[in-house]
Amino acid sequence: MKWVITIILLMPIWLYYDAWSHDEYLQSKLKVELKDGLKVATHDAALQVDPEALEEGRVVFLQETAEQAFLASIQRSYKLDTMLQPLPESIWQSSFRVVHFERVEDGEFPMYYNSGPPYYYGDTLNGPSIVTIVQVKHPRFYGISRDFNYTVGSSHEYMF
Repeated sequence: MKWVITIILLMPIWLYYDAWSHDEYLQSKLKVELKDGLKVATHDAALQVDPEALEEGRVVFLQETAEQAFLASIQRSYKLDTMLQPLPESIWQSSFRVVHFERVEDGEFPMYYNSGPPYYYGDTLNGPSIVTIVQVKHPRFYGISRDFNYTVGSSHEYMF
């Protein structure tokens, strides 16, 4: 009887730890998926170059086309609608915000890029690049782990 009471008393502690562990695992898994999807999206955006300028040996990104390719890619990767709201089958529960989208076409490469405040994304760019920063809220399924926003940046350069 003593063992039964001990198990009954320890069960809530075990359930709490299990829920916390699941939330923490999900947090690290989703951050990796967020980074990987963002790499693909910036790659897709970096492919949108002006062919006439490319023939002259310059890389000029097509602003509107690059942004559309980036948005279409993150919509596919994260199962979002056109307003960057998650679809019902998406694991994400809050909307995505593209807080920074920049074309870096001029300068002496390689160069160190720093977005500055408030995001402080930095990377070494080896050629003309697309740089993006996205924010999204972490989905807490059990509500045990802390509540926070992911702010993830990515860049991709167009190499000759």
